Amino acid sequence: MHVKVMKAGVGPLSALWLVLCASVAQADAAPPLEAFGALPVFGQASLSPDGKHLAVIRPINGETTVYIHEVANLKAVPHAVAVPGAVAEGVLWPNNDRLICIFRKNQKEVYSRDVYEWSRAVSVDVDGGSPVVLLGNQPTLKLNTNGAAIVDTPPEDPNHVYMLAIESWRPSLFRVDVATGAGELVMRSPEGTTTLLMDGHGNPFGRIEQDAGLKNHIFIGNHEAGMFDSKGGSGLEFEGVAESAGTPIAVKSTSVNGVTGLYTWGLPQGVGTILFADPKFDIDDVITDERTRRIIGVTYADDRMRSHYFDPAIQHLQEELEAALPGQSVSIVSKDAAGAIYLVEADGPRNPPSLLLFTPATNELKTIVFAYPDLRPADLGVMKPYAYKARDGLDIPAYLTLPPGREPHNLPTIVLPHGGPEARDMLRFDWLTQFLASRGYAVLQPNFRGSAGYGRSFTTAGDGEWARKVQFDVQDGVKKLIDDKIADPKRICIVGWSYGGYMALAGATFSPDLYACAASFAGLSDLNRAFYSGSKFESEALSVWERRVGGSRSDTGNLNAQSPAKHADQVKAPVLLMHSDKDVTVPIEQSKFEADALKSAGKPVQFITMDGDDHQLSYAKTRIQMLTELEKFLAANIGH
Repeated sequence: MHVKVMKAGVGPLSALWLVLCASVAQADAAPPLEAFGALPVFGQASLSPDGKHLAVIRPINGETTVYIHEVANLKAVPHAVAVPGAVAEGVLWPNNDRLICIFRKNQKEVYSRDVYEWSRAVSVDVDGGSPVVLLGNQPTLKLNTNGAAIVDTPPEDPNHVYMLAIESWRPSLFRVDVATGAGELVMRSPEGTTTLLMDGHGNPFGRIEQDAGLKNHIFIGNHEAGMFDSKGGSGLEFEGVAESAGTPIAVKSTSVNGVTGLYTWGLPQGVGTILFADPKFDIDDVITDERTRRIIGVTYADDRMRSHYFDPAIQHLQEELEAALPGQSVSIVSKDAAGAIYLVEADGPRNPPSLLLFTPATNELKTIVFAYPDLRPADLGVMKPYAYKARDGLDIPAYLTLPPGREPHNLPTIVLPHGGPEARDMLRFDWLTQFLASRGYAVLQPNFRGSAGYGRSFTTAGDGEWARKVQFDVQDGVKKLIDDKIADPKRICIVGWSYGGYMALAGATFSPDLYACAASFAGLSDLNRAFYSGSKFESEALSVWERRVGGSRSDTGNLNAQSPAKHADQVKAPVLLMHSDKDVTVPIEQSKFEADALKSAGKPVQFITMDGDDHQLSYAKTRIQMLTELEKFLAANIGH
């Protein structure tokens, strides 16, 4: 990835960066498609340690860019930093004078024509000038697709960060000057090293080595301190250094009641005391201090995303913010070093994400920007829990969004299964869900077995059941909608993205009489060829997929039985396929396999390529293209 950093031009900001108190009158007409398909006005954001500057990822002309604002005058024209053709993905302040920006680009390899995802870390000063590529002096950087692996930011040395780069198939640790970009080698890891354990002060105190049998060996210093099996993704997950722990290491682990929590880990006992675990819901992620990188809390979801902090004072602040923003998921995304100013993000199903500044001294909470400024609550559908029982008695959590201004009776309906599969839906704003609701459709989002967040047994209940019980879970949700007279049984379409795209194709294939149409964006269709398009070597990632599909990659019969492309003759409904040509998560060949199979079987299929974009649809142009094609397809097949 060749990096040429540019200071991007910016226009007037008064329409976007506002302190808003009054509501805006709502027009009767549904918002235009572009109001949903445009990139959100803000992404990741971070305050400088002194609180004087705010870095935030924002779009310019449909592409993401890093903006640097003066906090004292947010309406002033900011400085902007961009890498042409690349997506701005992260921001980090190592000190008050330099900002590190992470850029990502999917591009084809010259000779093989395979697509790879490249990333680089670029440091700039507070006016976006003097750009340098971190590790730019190291020849090994050009061989590393991930050139932005920052693993430690010691607070006592704010002019340096510690980064990993792969040399001879193993990670090497570099100390990198953030002003010059130059990196100096600290250590080369032993062969087989997958993870370096850092102490938060620039010192590696341990490592994890993985052997050919996918056993992970934990070393503290040069002493082997433990071992666990990572095959199938069932082992521990080492998260880093916990600020409140009596040991330097914190791990995710499944407890005796089957729910994943955060625990200490140390010698000689291994998994030790509990830091946090909810009795019903798995933790989702850890919260790290942006200066020290120490773990200071966790997130988990019941119906909404929750944050829990180990420090009682910050937890109290979190609860006060939630009380001030009722019905929304609230996150503290950044603060200055003194704790004098906090950056807060909040969203709810009918409240698109907003970015706020909170000043504890004055107890003032100000909204500074909305992610979707052209959407108002009245434009959006009401979302509510809609749990039901599967035919074998398993409780299936789900959510139903109803179109605004319509009675919940005999509605055209979209079934929208999530990706993953180890992910989940919850009560949050989702631009695709709300776009569909704004067009008059009821939207069902089932958290079928195999979803994450509800305990290990619920997740693994989906293993090997992709074309059977997982499908039944979705079918039973549709049946409930019909029985409740909400859905018109003749106007139901299944739509999905990534694994959800697989679910859409599987629904049309294995439930051919249930759906009037199916639309898949970046969905899997041929599991056998999906396995063999990757590495032939054993890996932890491959073992996870083998667990999920319920067999090894050599079990062709099992893979074909769950592959929609192998059973295209069963499809009865029209199918829309959409895929980005630079998708590295699910290669575009998966949609081509399905299109070819449906055409050969004489089935109605439309295949649309999104040129130049990736799995996430990182550009506004292609998001709008996707929504445009989907809207036409749905209107033609189930109306609105």
